Amino acid sequence: MGKLIIGYCRVSSNKQFEEGHALERYIESLVRFGIPESLIYFDIESGVSDAREGFNAVMDLVKSGQVATVVIPNFDRLTRSPLQWEQAREVFTQFGVQVRFLEDGELDLNSPDGLFTGRVKAALAAQVRDRIRHHAISGHRRHRERKEPYKPIFGFIMVDGKIRPNNDKYPRSKLSYFQVAKILVEIFLELRSYGATLEAFKSRFYMHPASYFGKVHLKAPSSTTGLKRWLGNAMLRGQIQYLSFGRTAPLLIVDGEHEPLITDNEWQHIKSIFDRNLAGKRTYDPSVLTNPLSGIAKCKHCGGSMSQRGGYKRVDGNVGVRLLVCRNSRSKNGRCKPEYSRGHGLTIEKTEQVLQLEISARAEAIGVYVPDMKEINPEIVELRQSIKMLEAIDDPDLVEVIERKKTRLQLLIETEEIKTVRSEEKKELLEMVSHPSFWVGLSASERNAIYRDLVEVVWCDKGKLTVVLLV
Repeated sequence: MGKLIIGYCRVSSNKQFEEGHALERYIESLVRFGIPESLIYFDIESGVSDAREGFNAVMDLVKSGQVATVVIPNFDRLTRSPLQWEQAREVFTQFGVQVRFLEDGELDLNSPDGLFTGRVKAALAAQVRDRIRHHAISGHRRHRERKEPYKPIFGFIMVDGKIRPNNDKYPRSKLSYFQVAKILVEIFLELRSYGATLEAFKSRFYMHPASYFGKVHLKAPSSTTGLKRWLGNAMLRGQIQYLSFGRTAPLLIVDGEHEPLITDNEWQHIKSIFDRNLAGKRTYDPSVLTNPLSGIAKCKHCGGSMSQRGGYKRVDGNVGVRLLVCRNSRSKNGRCKPEYSRGHGLTIEKTEQVLQLEISARAEAIGVYVPDMKEINPEIVELRQSIKMLEAIDDPDLVEVIERKKTRLQLLIETEEIKTVRSEEKKELLEMVSHPSFWVGLSASERNAIYRDLVEVVWCDKGKLTVVLLV
């Protein structure tokens, strides 16, 4: 069988993905090149991250010897780290993989010119990353020091460097932006719910489409998260707030010179609703869980969660068939194909039967053996060596990489300690699940808790199942 030609691309943020549709454009360009979507890997992650799932999947495929060529839209879609490029280049060279960029063509990794070109591109990509970060930090710092407004939010506008109420007419309305913003607050105070507030607002006022690329302060909040952030912004209270960029500076709030949109009493009321909603989340009762595969079953196509469809009580009192369908395929976010909204005969009961058989078989195969958690994890050894090597280079550009590796090392060490503590518990659990009658009588939430302990993921692909266990 011939080797694969696979594609890879990435964007740095969810905003680029959801609003800029950059990821879609990259994927489309790879499809036009001739690569099927099933062989295109992507990430929504920083170009210097070592924890990119799609990137790591590409490198694993390369190391398995299955890949002939990796196609990427342009260099900085692969990485913005010179060190990461050198590591990837060594792997590509070792396994004889060609690297092709849609913008620049194939890069010869074995020739001196190719090596030089790759290193220059990596350095330029890192320079762009550093310039963006430097400008962002400098801009935030300058605004904080001068106590100048950074940018207006919905309901306000900036005039000659000052925040002012936006008295321009709101689209398709006789009211101003400032008046419409006041009404949005009034609706929230009345309904006390983010979702209900947005629905009521949309029924009365025009909402900009998701593809709107204009100024942010001219667009009303359109999501529950956006609404909560907007309601909590100090600008509504006649103040100005500055972001604590990089978590190195405290949030700075100063008195402004503009007219507040809400009163102190209204702000206290809004805060009480925030607290009530948060308390409601904390008191969620897991016993009401109806889908025992919640958080376990994932769509093989897009990686999204599989949700329950059906399961309603019929006239005779019996519960109907419960199918697993991809949640993304049923929404308008475009992350999955509509065909994955059909159940393909994959019921929750069928999935649980397969899963329980897999768990029982694995438990019987390994007996009651639990790995000795005191053994040193090879990844911990590798990380320590890598950190020591990078610290010896003494390059300021590597400080961020070193800190991430140290954080990863600490997390691994803590995880190993937790595994040691839980080894006896897991041993007892493996003993119990090997008995056929173990699952009888357990509630959906109890089964879900056990699945989360023993199962990494259940991949669902048009009725087909692939179970990945943790034991």
